[in-house]
Amino acid sequence: MRSNSIHLLSEKTINQIAAGEVIENPASVVKELVENAVDAGARRIVVAIQGGGFQKIEVSDDGIGMSAQDAELSLVRHATSKIRDADDLLCLATMGFRGEALASIAAISKLKLTTAQEGGVGTQIEVDGGKIVGISPIGRAQGTTLSITSLFFNVPARKKFQKSSAASSAEITKAMTQLALAHPFVGFELIQQDRALFSCPAVTGGDLLEALKERACIVLGAEFASSLLPLDCKEEQCHIRGWIAGPEMTRHNRTGQYLFVNQRPVQCLPLAYALRDAYGTRLSTDRHPIYLLHMEIAPDRVDVNVHPQKKEIRLREEGLLRYAIHGAVNEALGTNVRREDPVFHNLPPVFFSEPLLLRETPRTESFAPLLFEYLLEPIGLFENYLLLDARSAPTPLLPSPGDGILWIDLSGADARIRFEQLMRNAQATPASQGLLLPLTYSPSKAEAQLLASRVATLGALGIHMRSIGETTFLIEAIPPFLEEKEVIALIEELLDEKVHLELFAARAARRGNPPTDLGSGLALVKELLKTECPTRCPLGKAITFHMRKDAIQKPFCS
Repeated sequence: MRSNSIHLLSEKTINQIAAGEVIENPASVVKELVENAVDAGARRIVVAIQGGGFQKIEVSDDGIGMSAQDAELSLVRHATSKIRDADDLLCLATMGFRGEALASIAAISKLKLTTAQEGGVGTQIEVDGGKIVGISPIGRAQGTTLSITSLFFNVPARKKFQKSSAASSAEITKAMTQLALAHPFVGFELIQQDRALFSCPAVTGGDLLEALKERACIVLGAEFASSLLPLDCKEEQCHIRGWIAGPEMTRHNRTGQYLFVNQRPVQCLPLAYALRDAYGTRLSTDRHPIYLLHMEIAPDRVDVNVHPQKKEIRLREEGLLRYAIHGAVNEALGTNVRREDPVFHNLPPVFFSEPLLLRETPRTESFAPLLFEYLLEPIGLFENYLLLDARSAPTPLLPSPGDGILWIDLSGADARIRFEQLMRNAQATPASQGLLLPLTYSPSKAEAQLLASRVATLGALGIHMRSIGETTFLIEAIPPFLEEKEVIALIEELLDEKVHLELFAARAARRGNPPTDLGSGLALVKELLKTECPTRCPLGKAITFHMRKDAIQKPFCS
């Protein structure tokens, strides 16, 4: 019988638990090692991987290197040169600081560290599963090289849940893209399977704005960089510099957004929302702006010690930062008038954007020839909702008969219909129609690699495409029920989300345009009743809402 008494964990178990927090996948290994190289003052960093990083990751830099004593100590948990005590956490100016990365990586891999300081003798340390198995002097130039092989070899359960080598390679490319954009004055090279994927020489001279644009041309593509507007705004609390795209160049998701705080790629929803809000009515509600921005904020106003992998940050005085972002974006877009911070400026809610279209008679002649529509009691259209007299509602939409009004979300209904079409298409031989003029799509290098790994997913939906260059794809056929203008948006969805086929199909279905007249709305309901689940959209949201008569009358009763 297992004892419930408290006991101390072994050092090996502690290190593997720490590795589980810090090392999510090969891309997180690359990120930690590259950030250490940046902190070491490297001006050139070369990353080489094999087998998506599972077989080998090698990171070489020309930084200051380490002495033999420091090299051995660097493999011990919580050993770091970045901080001395807890107070230093309040004003961090380095990428790493916890001293967990090397120890965590070494615990779940076979690691070789080679390092040398200027004019000194180099040191080589070999580690197997967290245990040092050899230390020897070696000759090498100033800098450090870390070679990681057999990642997750001693934690097979973790390895089982990792992605494929192709998907892992794409994540590493994405991580390297962010790091290259975060540090334009550092040179980066990424080599995969002995082939150079991209090489970015360190930008010399010039200011950060020009350096960012030069770096963006290399890693994101000239098309991305060609339509950007400069942004340079210095406030009391921060300095914001970078490039934003005009409202004519947007995406359906946030894949074109690169935000750095003190050179750290971050996820900070308040800042992302502030950037989106700054565009105001220039963007439709389903579009997202494109930008590459660096924010310099005093270190004591940023808490980067929120997430084990430092993916998220917490900010002091977010309201002031949002205000600064709003003004900077408007100035870059050519609008010099600042409005109040949207967070503190509460406008009265607006519920109705167009009048309710009511029918004048219970049944108009236009519906009489169609038995199905004739049996329904349509009240009218309100925005994307069809309103029916609940007493005439079909049983699948309203199982229990009742009075009042049945609201039918036509966007949700259209999504359900198109979703089931897509899924039937995927389960059978996908129906496709060739395009007379094929479409071309040119994402960034990181996105191109991820897209190449998901071509089969698109093919299962009837979207056939192939690579015709390093970052260019040719779309040659699409399903007959999709329009050409929808395809690029769907591909961008696939790049942004960690999706499986069903979720992608659901998002694809949502791209449809609901009917705008009563006749086509009723026809759509007729198609909805043929689906397997007519009351729920593919993402599980309700399509129908029953408003009973007493609920309608109650507000007007004394």
